[in-house]
Amino acid sequence: MISKELNKRFISFEGIDFSGKSTQIARLKSYLENKGHKVFVLREPGGTEISERIRAILLDKEHIRMNARAELLLFSAARVQLTEEKIIPLLKKGHYVIADRFVDSTSAYQGFGRELEQATIEHVNQFATFGILPAVTFYLKISPEDAFQRRIESGQEADRLESAGLDFYKKVCNGYETLARSQPERFVIINATQVIEAIHRQIIERINLP
Repeated sequence: MISKELNKRFISFEGIDFSGKSTQIARLKSYLENKGHKVFVLREPGGTEISERIRAILLDKEHIRMNARAELLLFSAARVQLTEEKIIPLLKKGHYVIADRFVDSTSAYQGFGRELEQATIEHVNQFATFGILPAVTFYLKISPEDAFQRRIESGQEADRLESAGLDFYKKVCNGYETLARSQPERFVIINATQVIEAIHRQIIERINLP
């Protein structure tokens, strides 16, 4: 198990696609490295050989009819591998770990979006992560409409999850909002429509390093 001191170096970013997570993760990584820390960025699902193979299955639009329970278990299987192979060993070495998504994505997407029972998801999340949670989670809040517009402007083709539709993403956003409001000690809600530098400043203020 990870001590509370080491767990302080575990940070996650949450939000729907095109909320700006990748940009802010890269900026935070550079900030921490400039402070002399070793930083590892891990994405979900993915980050290990097995997890990346599961990711390919989950995002493939050929699997559009995937059962919601199967989806939940596949995401969780990828998370087990990532937590055991990467997150725990890196934290034990005293490094910073920044996760591009973690258990809150499952609660928001499969719980609120797919409408699976939250009690079941909480149990699976606990099992899949060995009980580990990030010390701080930055939720980059953006409306589904704004996110969809950003995707169109990027020219990027939608994957299986991104093809779920506006109503699905409204449920996901409601889920994130509910999760964040219920855990204010861990979540930091940030308006993702602000300029990049303003968002970055709010993040480093919360990290609060000398």
